[in-house]
Amino acid sequence: MRLHKQVYIYFGSYFINAALSFAALSLLTHYLTTYDYGVINLYSSFLILLMPFISGGIIYPLSVEYFKRPRETYGSYFTNAQAIPLISLVLFTLICIAFQYPLSRFLKVSPVWIWIMPATAWWVMINETAMMITRNKNKPFQFAFFSVGKNFTEILLSVALIIGLHWAWQGRLLSAAAAPVLLGGISLYLFYRWRLLAKKVNWLATRRIFLLCLPFVFERLSVFIMGYSDKYFIDRFDLNGTREVGLYGLGSQLATIIYLVVISMNSAYQPHLFKRLAEGFKGKIHKTTTWYIGACAITVAGMFIAIPLLFRFFIGSDFQDAKPYAYILCSGYFMWGIFNAFQAYLIYLEKNRQILLISLLGMLTSLSLNILLVPRFGAEGAAFASVTTYSVMAIICFLLVRKYFLIKHA
Repeated sequence: MRLHKQVYIYFGSYFINAALSFAALSLLTHYLTTYDYGVINLYSSFLILLMPFISGGIIYPLSVEYFKRPRETYGSYFTNAQAIPLISLVLFTLICIAFQYPLSRFLKVSPVWIWIMPATAWWVMINETAMMITRNKNKPFQFAFFSVGKNFTEILLSVALIIGLHWAWQGRLLSAAAAPVLLGGISLYLFYRWRLLAKKVNWLATRRIFLLCLPFVFERLSVFIMGYSDKYFIDRFDLNGTREVGLYGLGSQLATIIYLVVISMNSAYQPHLFKRLAEGFKGKIHKTTTWYIGACAITVAGMFIAIPLLFRFFIGSDFQDAKPYAYILCSGYFMWGIFNAFQAYLIYLEKNRQILLISLLGMLTSLSLNILLVPRFGAEGAAFASVTTYSVMAIICFLLVRKYFLIKHA
């Protein structure tokens, strides 16, 4: 299938997801309080924190090795890699049980929600793996099924539980835990059909894969610190506490539309770029990167135009103060898109140490700015910290890529 057709399908699936998410978001702002929304954001953010530890950072290496390894050996590699998340699942379930009470107080939920967090993160990882494989197999319709299907199921459950049964934030958390399990069963079946599940695990190979994947644990951890940890600073230092987290979370979720567009383009951009580089290294930036960044800019401009209309006609009256956060955080996701455009080159070249250093720099910048700005400026300080952090990472990544690629179109 041609690249532009793949882009249309990938973008279409994420557009549907964005539309579904926004429809649910709009509806829920009329049924949830800002405090309810704050609890949802605190819990969901902690799931993001768990994800890199549960997954063991295997997603990116699995994607790259799909193109580098013969099909007959990839299944063994896939199975050896999947042993890492299973071990992590057991370990972190025990940790969550041991620390259930302090965690439940910190996240403002009952202990049962703490128990199920590692399993929820594992099922999400299984679905992400299935989407990655369908993307690499050039099967965008299957990709759309997993992407849209999970979101659609989750939203249906949310509406039923929150509006139908009046379960407030509990209904939203339960839907987020149940939907990945429903789609995950199909994912596991397809792994079997695609002959990705070997009968034995080579533990020596698993150890080597773990060491290879370790930098990506920190890279994914940096996603939490830069995109989600600010909610805990707001909860602690902002005068409105958890209620302000709810407003900030709404602005962040609207800005996530930019994130969805970037991810949708990644679904076609990264495999296309990896394939072109594998066909013959030319030492130049591919022209697709310019188009990618341009598409990010157009999306942000369109979002800026849409934000006033979205708040006027679709968002509940209690959440109107979230509008400034949406503008600032959209700008941050644009810089994150530029970072992703150039990080793909480092991923292909297996410059894992440099990826790790960028991630560590991003985490340090984000934490330092949040510690400095949030006590003084509240949630607005957290938003500006986000933009600054992504800008620093984009610039550093660009400078590193220049060492290996000429800034000319291939």
